[in-house]
Amino acid sequence: MICVTVGTGIGGGIIVDGRLYRGVDQSHPEIGHHVIDPGGPACFCGARGCWEVLARGPAMVEWMTGQAPKDYPHLKGLTAKKICELAQQEEPLAVRTVERETYYLGLGLANLVTLFSPEAIVLGGSVMGSAHLFLDGVRATIKRQCGLVPFHRTELTLASLGSDAPLLGAAQVWHHRFTLGGGNHD
Repeated sequence: MICVTVGTGIGGGIIVDGRLYRGVDQSHPEIGHHVIDPGGPACFCGARGCWEVLARGPAMVEWMTGQAPKDYPHLKGLTAKKICELAQQEEPLAVRTVERETYYLGLGLANLVTLFSPEAIVLGGSVMGSAHLFLDGVRATIKRQCGLVPFHRTELTLASLGSDAPLLGAAQVWHHRFTLGGGNHD
């Protein structure tokens, strides 16, 4: 299973055989920093066109702001949530912005499906509060991009813990490290 959060960034975790996957030196994979478009915008990590820089909530705002005419009435206080609300009202620029987000979100998820063929991908984070705007297009992108793996067997679902998920995850890590003897108590 892979958990992906889409909000101010893109992050996640990979669960293999019931355990959180860790890489070299117990590092965690930076799934938001696999490159989707090498000619894309610069990312703080030093690469260009990372999934995160193209598909996080602020990327929606940045792109829409760059596309909007100077007199566009919705620029002040623009957020990904506001863009999604405008798209639901069929505001054309917001609809194009959501389509772009859907495309890049789908590409990143398709890469994860191709690389790992997971049983499930669980989506969370603030942007997924408007998942109904993205999921059909994301599924279509996965279908288009994942011809060599049984993509149809990967369940794409939404996280059920809501906004408390990060806090609950941190509590679980603490519990594992300090009460179950899973780590150094210093």
